[in-house]
This record gives sequence, C-alpha cells and structure tokens, in this order.
Amino acid sequence: MLDLDAERERIVKEYIEGPTVMELLRRGDGAEKYLPQVRAMAEQARAAGLNIDYYPTNFVVQDGLLYYIDYECNAYMEQWSFDSWGVKYWTRTPELQAALERD
Repeated sequence: MLDLDAERERIVKEYIEGPTVMELLRRGDGAEKYLPQVRAMAEQARAAGLNIDYYPTNFVVQDGLLYYIDYECNAYMEQWSFDSWGVKYWTRTPELQAALERD
C-alpha cells in the first residue's frame, strides 16, 4: 500500500502479479490455506475502523502471500466483515457456486 485516503474511501497500491483467489477457485484450488492471511488483514482493517472488499477477485497470491489489490475501503460495519460476508465466497458455499457460474 502506498497511501490511504479514508475520507475519499480510496487505497493507492502498486501492481502485484499473480492469480486472484477467484482464479484459484475456478480451477479447483481451494482458498482455505489463505484464510489465516485474509483473517489477519480483516482484523487489521477492523482495528483501523475499516472494511475492505473481501470478494475473491480483489486478492492476488504471489509466492504464497496474499495481497489485497482493490482500491476500496469503507467505515467498518459488522455486516460487511470478512466473517459475516466475505468468507461465503472463499469456501464452498452456494454463494461461491453462484459466483463461479455467473462470472
């Protein structure tokens, strides 16, 4: 991350090469091994009073590390936390299946 402008709800970052978590899920690879990393990110965001967009297209894996590549952040609300919303798209759920079929 290069900069954060919470007032304008923007994050400025550098480009990271690698597959998105959604690409991994589409090819049948599980995202479970990245759950500890995304949960750590979610905790850091929550501690700062923010949510990020936890949809799997917003995360890239490079050399085993997970990077958040989206440019959005919002004031923290429990309903949009990773465990309330995002995890549904990282594990085999009806929401993930619908997303895989839709995208």
